[in-house]
Amino acid sequence: MNVIFRRMLGVVSVAAGLYAGNASADEIRPGVTFAGTVSTDPERAAMEGLILDLASSWASCDKALMDNAVADDVAFSYPTTSYTGKDKMLADLAAFCDAAKDTSIYLPADAFFVDTETGRIAAELQFRTFQRGNRQVVNDVWVAHVADGKITVIKEYLDGRVKDLQALGVLQLEEDPETLTPWPARTEKWASCFPIVKAAPVNECNG
Repeated sequence: MNVIFRRMLGVVSVAAGLYAGNASADEIRPGVTFAGTVSTDPERAAMEGLILDLASSWASCDKALMDNAVADDVAFSYPTTSYTGKDKMLADLAAFCDAAKDTSIYLPADAFFVDTETGRIAAELQFRTFQRGNRQVVNDVWVAHVADGKITVIKEYLDGRVKDLQALGVLQLEEDPETLTPWPARTEKWASCFPIVKAAPVNECNG
């Protein structure tokens, strides 16, 4: 093999590696895309599957998926709200689906943190929807407890200011980033403007 041919093979290999590393996420459930792969370990895969099913229930408004994924006495909480009971969670889903449209959920390749011994799982995800007249793209974290094949506790950690700041043009609507951050990046107009607090900017941006 001559030197030129070996160099050409090297260039092709590097290019292939870059392409593979930037592969787009695949739809793994209705309305849910995942840039990684589900674990080959059966216990981990089952726990990841519960999160994916729950995500799909919100994305596709499929109450059967939620009904199968969570326990009857599931404890569900997110900013401003906390309750116990599958019936209340299904009612919450129905209310959301009446108000929102074009919902989808994205999980990056490193989304899952799983402890099969304690039945604890956390997932980083991006929740995208259109409601109240605006597109919303909010990075989120779900923390769940799993017992007997059902989610018994699900806690959602997100910042409600993000959707308001996106509506005001302060934060970007970037979808499918390789790495999720607590807030998406600022728009170019607001890249160097301070301060930004509460639910909206408190100063005029003249930059």
